[in-house]
Amino acid sequence: MKTVTKGLIVAIASAGLPGIAGAACPAANQYSFSFASQAPATLNYGNTYSYTATSSALGNQTFTVSWSTNGLASTVAAGEQMPAITGLITDGVAARNLVVGGRFSGRTASISGNSRVIVTRFTFPVPIRDFSVQLNDMDFSANQFRDWLQVNGINGAASYDPSLTTPFGTNNTTAGPHSNASSSQILGAVSSPFSLTVRQSGGTGTSGNNATTGTISASFAQPVTQVEIRYGNYPYTAGENTTGQQAIGFQAISFCPMPSLTVTKSATPYSTNGTDPNRFNIPGADIIYTLTVANSDASPIDLGTMVLTDPLPATMTFYNGDIDDAGPLATNFEFVAGTSGLSFAASNLSYSNNSGASYAYTPAAGYDTAVNAIKLSPQGTMAANSSFSIRFRTRVK
Repeated sequence: MKTVTKGLIVAIASAGLPGIAGAACPAANQYSFSFASQAPATLNYGNTYSYTATSSALGNQTFTVSWSTNGLASTVAAGEQMPAITGLITDGVAARNLVVGGRFSGRTASISGNSRVIVTRFTFPVPIRDFSVQLNDMDFSANQFRDWLQVNGINGAASYDPSLTTPFGTNNTTAGPHSNASSSQILGAVSSPFSLTVRQSGGTGTSGNNATTGTISASFAQPVTQVEIRYGNYPYTAGENTTGQQAIGFQAISFCPMPSLTVTKSATPYSTNGTDPNRFNIPGADIIYTLTVANSDASPIDLGTMVLTDPLPATMTFYNGDIDDAGPLATNFEFVAGTSGLSFAASNLSYSNNSGASYAYTPAAGYDTAVNAIKLSPQGTMAANSSFSIRFRTRVK
Protein backbone atom coordinates (compact mmCIF):
# COMPACT_ATOMS: atom_id res chain seq x y z
CA MET A 1 0.00 0.00 0.00
CA LYS A 2 1.18 3.50 -0.81
CA THR A 3 0.10 6.47 1.31
CA VAL A 4 -0.20 9.55 -0.84
CA THR A 5 1.33 12.65 0.76
CA LYS A 6 2.02 14.94 -2.16
CA GLY A 7 -0.11 16.44 -4.89
CA LEU A 8 -3.41 15.30 -3.38
CA ILE A 9 -5.86 17.42 -1.45
CA VAL A 10 -8.82 16.08 0.49
CA ALA A 11 -11.10 18.62 2.12
CA ILE A 12 -14.00 18.26 4.49
CA ALA A 13 -16.50 21.09 4.45
CA SER A 14 -19.86 21.79 6.00
CA ALA A 15 -22.76 21.44 3.61
CA GLY A 16 -24.62 24.04 5.67
CA LEU A 17 -24.72 25.42 9.16
CA PRO A 18 -25.76 22.76 11.64
CA GLY A 19 -29.34 23.28 12.74
CA ILE A 20 -30.82 23.08 16.20
CA ALA A 21 -31.93 19.53 15.41
CA GLY A 22 -28.33 18.48 14.81
CA ALA A 23 -26.75 15.56 16.62
CA ALA A 24 -26.23 16.33 20.29
CA CYS A 25 -23.26 14.84 22.05
CA PRO A 26 -23.96 12.10 24.62
CA ALA A 27 -24.78 13.42 28.09
CA ALA A 28 -21.55 11.98 29.50
CA ASN A 29 -19.55 14.02 26.97
CA GLN A 30 -21.29 17.33 27.69
CA TYR A 31 -19.35 19.89 29.68
CA SER A 32 -21.33 21.68 32.40
CA PHE A 33 -20.69 24.53 34.80
CA SER A 34 -22.88 26.30 37.37
CA PHE A 35 -22.02 29.49 39.21
CA ALA A 36 -23.76 27.92 42.20
CA SER A 37 -20.59 25.82 42.55
CA GLN A 38 -18.58 28.96 43.27
CA ALA A 39 -18.21 30.69 46.62
CA PRO A 40 -19.86 34.10 47.01
CA ALA A 41 -17.50 36.75 45.64
CA THR A 42 -17.38 40.36 44.54
CA LEU A 43 -15.71 40.58 41.13
CA ASN A 44 -14.47 43.44 38.97
CA TYR A 45 -15.66 44.46 35.51
CA GLY A 46 -12.05 45.16 34.55
CA ASN A 47 -10.79 41.64 35.23
CA THR A 48 -10.95 38.32 33.38
CA TYR A 49 -11.90 35.22 35.35
CA SER A 50 -11.16 31.60 34.47
CA TYR A 51 -13.56 28.77 35.30
CA THR A 52 -13.62 25.03 34.65
CA ALA A 53 -16.51 23.08 33.15
CA THR A 54 -16.57 19.32 33.72
CA SER A 55 -17.63 16.26 31.75
CA SER A 56 -18.01 12.86 33.41
CA ALA A 57 -16.38 11.17 30.41
CA LEU A 58 -13.94 13.79 29.13
CA GLY A 59 -12.66 15.62 32.19
CA ASN A 60 -12.25 19.40 32.32
CA GLN A 61 -12.44 22.32 29.90
CA THR A 62 -11.54 25.85 30.95
CA PHE A 63 -13.23 29.03 29.75
CA THR A 64 -13.05 32.68 30.71
CA VAL A 65 -15.56 35.38 31.58
CA SER A 66 -14.74 39.03 30.89
CA TRP A 67 -16.56 42.32 30.43
CA SER A 68 -16.51 45.65 28.71
CA THR A 69 -18.77 48.38 30.07
CA ASN A 70 -19.78 51.91 29.18
CA GLY A 71 -22.05 54.51 30.72
CA LEU A 72 -22.47 53.05 34.19
CA ALA A 73 -23.19 55.83 36.69
CA SER A 74 -23.08 53.21 39.46
CA THR A 75 -21.98 49.57 39.69
CA VAL A 76 -24.25 48.86 42.66
CA ALA A 77 -27.57 46.98 42.45
CA ALA A 78 -29.77 46.24 45.49
CA GLY A 79 -26.93 47.27 47.76
CA GLU A 80 -24.39 44.87 46.23
CA GLN A 81 -21.31 45.76 44.22
CA MET A 82 -21.48 44.34 40.69
CA PRO A 83 -20.42 42.01 39.18
CA ALA A 84 -20.77 39.38 41.89
CA ILE A 85 -21.36 35.71 42.48
CA THR A 86 -24.32 36.02 44.78
CA GLY A 87 -27.77 34.75 45.66
CA LEU A 88 -29.29 38.15 44.83
CA ILE A 89 -30.66 36.72 41.57
CA THR A 90 -31.38 33.01 40.90
CA ASP A 91 -34.15 30.84 39.48
CA GLY A 92 -35.19 29.91 43.02
CA VAL A 93 -33.33 26.59 42.86
CA ALA A 94 -29.65 27.41 42.35
CA ALA A 95 -27.88 28.94 45.32
CA ARG A 96 -26.02 31.61 43.35
CA ASN A 97 -25.73 33.30 39.96
CA LEU A 98 -23.09 35.49 38.40
CA VAL A 99 -24.95 38.81 38.60
CA VAL A 100 -24.15 41.85 36.46
CA GLY A 101 -25.79 45.24 36.52
CA GLY A 102 -25.77 48.69 38.07
CA ARG A 103 -27.32 51.98 37.00
CA PHE A 104 -26.67 53.52 33.60
CA SER A 105 -26.28 57.27 33.19
CA GLY A 106 -29.15 57.16 30.72
CA ARG A 107 -30.99 54.80 28.43
CA THR A 108 -29.20 52.61 25.88
CA ALA A 109 -29.66 53.94 22.35
CA SER A 110 -28.37 50.79 20.63
CA ILE A 111 -27.72 47.44 22.28
CA SER A 112 -25.37 46.61 19.36
CA GLY A 113 -23.26 49.69 20.06
CA ASN A 114 -20.73 50.48 22.76
CA SER A 115 -22.57 53.18 24.69
CA ARG A 116 -24.40 52.44 27.96
CA VAL A 117 -24.00 48.67 27.78
CA ILE A 118 -22.52 45.84 29.81
CA VAL A 119 -20.97 43.22 27.53
CA THR A 120 -20.30 39.82 29.13
CA ARG A 121 -18.10 37.46 27.11
CA PHE A 122 -17.73 33.70 27.57
CA THR A 123 -14.55 32.75 25.69
CA PHE A 124 -13.25 29.26 24.89
CA PRO A 125 -9.71 28.24 23.87
CA VAL A 126 -11.03 26.01 21.06
CA PRO A 127 -14.31 25.95 19.12
CA ILE A 128 -17.17 24.27 20.97
CA ARG A 129 -20.72 23.41 19.90
CA ASP A 130 -24.21 23.19 21.40
CA PHE A 131 -23.48 26.01 23.82
CA SER A 132 -26.32 26.91 26.18
CA VAL A 133 -26.58 29.49 28.96
CA GLN A 134 -29.40 30.20 31.43
CA LEU A 135 -30.07 33.77 32.55
CA ASN A 136 -32.53 35.00 35.19
CA ASP A 137 -34.55 38.12 36.05
CA MET A 138 -35.09 39.69 32.63
CA ASP A 139 -37.88 42.16 33.42
CA PHE A 140 -39.23 45.71 33.45
CA SER A 141 -39.93 48.35 36.10
CA ALA A 142 -41.85 51.41 34.94
CA ASN A 143 -39.78 54.60 34.77
CA GLN A 144 -36.73 52.72 36.09
CA PHE A 145 -35.50 50.17 33.57
CA ARG A 146 -36.47 47.84 30.78
CA ASP A 147 -33.91 45.04 30.61
CA TRP A 148 -32.58 44.75 27.06
CA LEU A 149 -30.54 41.73 26.02
CA GLN A 150 -28.73 40.72 22.83
CA VAL A 151 -26.86 37.42 22.41
CA ASN A 152 -24.21 36.89 19.70
CA GLY A 153 -22.37 33.66 18.88
CA ILE A 154 -18.90 34.29 17.44
CA ASN A 155 -16.38 32.09 15.64
CA GLY A 156 -13.73 34.11 13.86
CA ALA A 157 -15.46 36.39 11.38
CA ALA A 158 -18.72 34.43 11.63
CA SER A 159 -21.56 35.65 13.87
CA TYR A 160 -24.62 33.51 14.63
CA ASP A 161 -28.18 34.07 15.82
CA PRO A 162 -29.06 32.30 19.07
CA SER A 163 -32.03 30.11 19.85
CA LEU A 164 -33.84 31.96 22.67
CA THR A 165 -36.43 30.19 24.83
CA THR A 166 -38.21 30.65 28.16
CA PRO A 167 -39.80 28.10 30.53
CA PHE A 168 -43.18 29.24 29.18
CA GLY A 169 -42.67 28.09 25.58
CA THR A 170 -41.86 31.48 24.11
CA ASN A 171 -39.01 31.70 21.62
CA ASN A 172 -37.38 33.83 18.95
CA THR A 173 -38.33 31.75 15.90
CA THR A 174 -40.38 33.30 13.14
CA ALA A 175 -43.44 31.37 14.30
CA GLY A 176 -43.02 32.26 17.98
CA PRO A 177 -44.89 32.65 20.30
CA HIS A 178 -42.77 35.58 21.38
CA SER A 179 -44.56 36.42 24.62
CA ASN A 180 -46.57 34.77 27.38
CA ALA A 181 -48.57 36.23 30.26
CA SER A 182 -46.44 34.24 32.73
CA SER A 183 -43.15 35.57 31.35
CA SER A 184 -41.75 39.02 32.10
CA GLN A 185 -40.12 39.40 28.67
CA ILE A 186 -40.71 39.26 24.94
CA LEU A 187 -38.30 37.52 22.53
CA GLY A 188 -37.20 37.78 18.94
CA ALA A 189 -38.00 40.01 15.99
CA VAL A 190 -41.06 42.01 17.07
CA SER A 191 -42.26 45.57 16.53
CA SER A 192 -44.84 45.72 19.33
CA PRO A 193 -44.96 46.75 22.15
CA PHE A 194 -41.43 47.84 21.14
CA SER A 195 -38.90 46.82 18.50
CA LEU A 196 -36.44 43.94 18.90
CA THR A 197 -34.34 41.80 16.56
CA VAL A 198 -34.10 38.01 16.45
CA ARG A 199 -31.09 38.08 18.80
CA GLN A 200 -32.81 40.16 21.46
CA SER A 201 -35.10 40.04 24.47
CA GLY A 202 -36.80 42.90 26.28
CA GLY A 203 -38.52 43.15 29.64
CA THR A 204 -42.31 43.58 29.66
CA GLY A 205 -43.29 42.94 33.28
CA THR A 206 -41.99 42.45 36.79
CA SER A 207 -40.13 39.33 37.91
CA GLY A 208 -39.05 38.38 41.39
CA ASN A 209 -35.30 38.22 41.86
CA ASN A 210 -35.51 34.49 42.62
CA ALA A 211 -38.27 33.42 40.23
CA THR A 212 -38.40 31.82 36.79
CA THR A 213 -40.68 34.59 35.48
CA GLY A 214 -37.64 36.31 33.99
CA THR A 215 -35.67 33.20 33.02
CA ILE A 216 -34.31 32.87 29.47
CA SER A 217 -32.00 30.33 27.82
CA ALA A 218 -29.78 31.10 24.83
CA SER A 219 -28.12 28.37 22.78
CA PHE A 220 -26.11 27.80 19.62
CA ALA A 221 -25.79 24.59 17.61
CA GLN A 222 -23.09 26.25 15.49
CA PRO A 223 -19.45 26.06 16.57
CA VAL A 224 -18.41 29.12 18.57
CA THR A 225 -15.30 30.32 20.35
CA GLN A 226 -17.05 33.17 22.13
CA VAL A 227 -20.58 34.04 23.23
CA GLU A 228 -21.24 37.74 23.76
CA ILE A 229 -24.19 38.80 25.91
CA ARG A 230 -24.98 42.51 25.68
CA TYR A 231 -27.12 44.08 28.41
CA GLY A 232 -28.65 47.55 28.50
CA ASN A 233 -31.66 49.69 29.41
CA TYR A 234 -34.18 50.08 26.58
CA PRO A 235 -34.99 53.65 25.46
CA TYR A 236 -37.77 55.54 27.21
CA THR A 237 -41.33 54.68 26.32
CA ALA A 238 -44.39 56.84 27.04
CA GLY A 239 -44.36 58.33 30.54
CA GLU A 240 -40.72 57.46 31.33
CA ASN A 241 -37.98 59.96 32.09
CA THR A 242 -35.67 58.37 34.70
CA THR A 243 -33.20 55.50 34.84
CA GLY A 244 -32.83 53.15 37.81
CA GLN A 245 -30.82 50.17 39.00
CA GLN A 246 -31.06 46.90 37.09
CA ALA A 247 -29.38 43.48 37.07
CA ILE A 248 -29.54 40.00 35.54
CA GLY A 249 -28.03 36.69 36.59
CA PHE A 250 -26.06 34.05 34.71
CA GLN A 251 -26.82 30.68 36.27
CA ALA A 252 -25.12 27.92 34.28
CA ILE A 253 -23.62 26.98 30.93
CA SER A 254 -23.16 23.73 29.03
CA PHE A 255 -21.48 22.82 25.76
CA CYS A 256 -20.12 19.93 23.70
CA PRO A 257 -16.68 19.36 22.16
CA MET A 258 -16.22 19.62 18.43
CA PRO A 259 -15.57 16.44 16.43
CA SER A 260 -11.90 15.79 15.67
CA LEU A 261 -11.60 14.64 12.06
CA THR A 262 -8.64 13.19 10.22
CA VAL A 263 -8.55 12.22 6.56
CA THR A 264 -6.00 9.94 4.95
CA LYS A 265 -5.67 8.87 1.34
CA SER A 266 -3.83 5.73 0.34
CA ALA A 267 -3.21 3.95 -2.95
CA THR A 268 -2.90 0.26 -3.80
CA PRO A 269 -2.45 -1.38 -7.21
CA TYR A 270 -5.55 -2.96 -8.74
CA SER A 271 -3.66 -4.13 -11.80
CA THR A 272 -0.16 -3.30 -12.99
CA ASN A 273 1.55 -2.85 -16.29
CA GLY A 274 4.47 -5.12 -15.52
CA THR A 275 5.32 -7.70 -12.89
CA ASP A 276 6.25 -5.47 -9.96
CA PRO A 277 3.07 -4.84 -7.88
CA ASN A 278 4.54 -1.58 -6.56
CA ARG A 279 4.97 0.03 -9.95
CA PHE A 280 2.40 2.80 -9.41
CA ASN A 281 3.78 5.20 -11.97
CA ILE A 282 3.72 2.98 -15.03
CA PRO A 283 1.17 4.07 -17.66
CA GLY A 284 -1.69 1.62 -17.92
CA ALA A 285 -1.57 0.55 -14.25
CA ASP A 286 -4.89 0.75 -12.39
CA ILE A 287 -4.82 2.18 -8.87
CA ILE A 288 -7.41 1.92 -6.08
CA TYR A 289 -7.53 5.06 -3.96
CA THR A 290 -8.95 4.77 -0.44
CA LEU A 291 -10.18 7.80 1.49
CA THR A 292 -10.47 7.08 5.22
CA VAL A 293 -12.21 9.54 7.53
CA ALA A 294 -11.95 9.12 11.30
CA ASN A 295 -13.81 11.05 13.99
CA SER A 296 -11.60 10.54 17.01
CA ASP A 297 -13.63 12.72 19.37
CA ALA A 298 -16.66 12.10 21.55
CA SER A 299 -18.95 14.36 19.53
CA PRO A 300 -20.92 13.17 16.48
CA ILE A 301 -21.05 15.10 13.21
CA ASP A 302 -24.39 16.68 12.35
CA LEU A 303 -26.76 15.12 9.87
CA GLY A 304 -25.80 15.72 6.24
CA THR A 305 -22.99 18.21 6.92
CA MET A 306 -20.00 16.23 5.65
CA VAL A 307 -18.65 16.76 2.13
CA LEU A 308 -15.31 15.47 0.84
CA THR A 309 -13.74 16.86 -2.31
CA ASP A 310 -10.75 15.26 -3.99
CA PRO A 311 -8.93 16.80 -6.97
CA LEU A 312 -7.40 14.05 -9.12
CA PRO A 313 -3.75 14.22 -10.16
CA ALA A 314 -3.24 15.24 -13.78
CA THR A 315 -1.49 11.90 -14.33
CA MET A 316 -4.59 9.84 -13.39
CA THR A 317 -7.80 8.96 -15.23
CA PHE A 318 -11.00 8.24 -13.31
CA TYR A 319 -12.64 4.88 -13.97
CA ASN A 320 -16.42 5.12 -14.30
CA GLY A 321 -17.17 1.43 -14.34
CA ASP A 322 -17.46 -1.60 -12.08
CA ILE A 323 -14.71 -1.00 -9.54
CA ASP A 324 -13.89 -4.72 -9.17
CA ASP A 325 -14.89 -5.89 -12.67
CA ALA A 326 -16.39 -9.36 -12.17
CA GLY A 327 -16.30 -9.08 -8.37
CA PRO A 328 -19.31 -8.67 -6.06
CA LEU A 329 -19.57 -4.89 -6.46
CA ALA A 330 -21.52 -3.25 -9.27
CA THR A 331 -20.65 0.42 -8.70
CA ASN A 332 -17.67 2.66 -9.45
CA PHE A 333 -16.95 2.96 -5.73
CA GLU A 334 -16.83 0.87 -2.59
CA PHE A 335 -18.16 2.29 0.67
CA VAL A 336 -17.23 0.72 4.00
CA ALA A 337 -19.38 2.31 6.72
CA GLY A 338 -17.55 0.80 9.67
CA THR A 339 -19.19 2.03 12.87
CA SER A 340 -19.89 5.50 11.45
CA GLY A 341 -23.63 5.05 10.95
CA LEU A 342 -23.34 6.69 7.52
CA SER A 343 -24.62 5.50 4.16
CA PHE A 344 -23.44 6.23 0.63
CA ALA A 345 -25.13 5.74 -2.75
CA ALA A 346 -24.24 6.51 -6.36
CA SER A 347 -26.26 9.74 -6.11
CA ASN A 348 -23.89 10.92 -3.35
CA LEU A 349 -20.91 10.93 -5.75
CA SER A 350 -20.58 13.84 -8.17
CA TYR A 351 -17.97 14.81 -10.73
CA SER A 352 -16.16 17.90 -11.97
CA ASN A 353 -14.47 18.58 -15.28
CA ASN A 354 -13.40 22.10 -14.28
CA SER A 355 -11.07 21.37 -11.34
CA GLY A 356 -13.79 21.60 -8.72
CA ALA A 357 -15.41 24.88 -9.76
CA SER A 358 -18.64 22.90 -10.04
CA TYR A 359 -19.69 19.28 -9.76
CA ALA A 360 -22.31 18.93 -12.48
CA TYR A 361 -20.39 16.83 -15.02
CA THR A 362 -21.78 13.46 -16.15
CA PRO A 363 -18.86 11.11 -16.83
CA ALA A 364 -18.68 8.79 -19.80
CA ALA A 365 -18.60 5.06 -19.20
CA GLY A 366 -15.19 3.54 -18.64
CA TYR A 367 -12.03 5.62 -18.32
CA ASP A 368 -12.99 9.30 -18.57
CA THR A 369 -10.05 11.70 -18.87
CA ALA A 370 -12.34 14.72 -18.40
CA VAL A 371 -12.99 13.97 -14.71
CA ASN A 372 -10.46 15.95 -12.68
CA ALA A 373 -12.18 16.15 -9.28
CA ILE A 374 -14.87 14.26 -7.38
CA LYS A 375 -17.17 15.18 -4.51
CA LEU A 376 -18.46 12.65 -2.00
CA SER A 377 -21.39 13.39 0.34
CA PRO A 378 -22.02 10.58 2.85
CA GLN A 379 -25.50 10.63 4.35
CA GLY A 380 -26.52 10.50 7.99
CA THR A 381 -24.94 11.45 11.30
CA MET A 382 -21.38 10.27 11.80
CA ALA A 383 -21.03 8.65 15.21
CA ALA A 384 -18.47 9.70 17.76
CA ASN A 385 -15.22 7.71 17.79
CA SER A 386 -15.89 6.07 14.43
CA SER A 387 -14.48 5.88 10.91
CA PHE A 388 -15.48 5.01 7.35
CA SER A 389 -13.73 4.62 4.02
CA ILE A 390 -14.55 5.11 0.33
CA ARG A 391 -12.60 3.54 -2.53
CA PHE A 392 -12.51 4.42 -6.22
CA ARG A 393 -10.41 3.37 -9.19
CA THR A 394 -8.11 5.28 -11.52
CA ARG A 395 -5.53 4.53 -14.21
CA VAL A 396 -2.08 6.00 -14.70
CA LYS A 397 -1.99 7.95 -17.97
